Amino acid sequence: MRLVLRSIFILIVIFLLSACSDNATIIESKEDLKDVNCMKLVVFPPDKFLSEIVQKLYKFDENCSYKLSVSQKSGITCNSNQNADKKILANFPSGYIRLDLTKDSKTIFSYYRDLTDRADEEDVKKAFAILQKHLK
Repeated sequence: MRLVLRSIFILIVIFLLSACSDNATIIESKEDLKDVNCMKLVVFPPDKFLSEIVQKLYKFDENCSYKLSVSQKSGITCNSNQNADKKILANFPSGYIRLDLTKDSKTIFSYYRDLTDRADEEDVKKAFAILQKHLK
């Protein structure tokens, strides 16, 4: 019985990891967010477009212990057969934008959203506005 349950669990995990998603995901630690009074910006991989937009939205402090990591990627191909109908009939995600706020290697806020193309200025502003909303 235990082996059957373990096998079912493994199959569910594999299924979830092999399918692509187009939903925004927000994870937060409300207790840790209330102490954030500054942020250090890290854009990785380096992206001048992302850096310029985010730096217009907040005054970052290089000496702050809270680190905001911003990244985006485009041109991603999902090879899951589970999504064949969605790829044909809809704008299927091929990129993402991600913001992670950490302190001492502990993630206290994470925002992830699938995109159908490269992140534009509105995508970045929306993601940052959601972070600011959670900081208040």
